[in-house]
Amino acid sequence: MEVREEVRQLAEPLAEDSGFEVVDVEQVFLGRHRVIRVLLDKPGGITVGDCARFSRRLSDCLDMNQTVTGSYQLEVSSPGLDRPLRSLRDFERAVGQLAKVHLARPTADGQRVLRGTIAAAADGAVEMSVDGKNIRAPFEDVERAHLIFELPTHPKGWRPKPGKQEKH
Repeated sequence: MEVREEVRQLAEPLAEDSGFEVVDVEQVFLGRHRVIRVLLDKPGGITVGDCARFSRRLSDCLDMNQTVTGSYQLEVSSPGLDRPLRSLRDFERAVGQLAKVHLARPTADGQRVLRGTIAAAADGAVEMSVDGKNIRAPFEDVERAHLIFELPTHPKGWRPKPGKQEKH
C-alpha cells in the first residue's frame, strides 16, 4: 500500500472524531525533503487552530504506527478556495459552483478541459454547463479538477446603499 493511502487510513477516523473531513492526502518531494500534506474541511470552514490540533494528533498516530519511514514534514491545512475535487461526492457537493475539469479523453465535441458550472454529478458521471451547453463526462475520465473562485464584479469602492438589498 502506498504512503498516501496509509496516511489516509489513519487520518480519516481521527478527522471524523473531530467533525472534519479529509479532502486529500498528498506526498510531494521538494528537493530532498518529503512533505505529507493533509487537506481538511468541515461545515463552516476549517480554522488554523483546527489544523494545528489535528496535526499534533495525526503526527503522534503516524509516529506510533511507523506509517511513514524516513524523515518527512507533515502539513495540515484547509483545501482553500480552489478546493480540489477528487471524488464524485465532491462534485455532488459542489453542484452550482464554478470548476475546471481536465479529462483523460475528449468529450464528443473534442474538449479535454471544461471550465464552467457543475450542473450535476450522478450515475458515475459529471455534467458541466460550459458556455451555455451541458456537457456530460464519465467520472472515470476526470484526471484532475478543482473549484474556481472568482471575486465579485463590483467596482472598486462599491458598497450597497444602507437599507437596500443587493439584487442578483
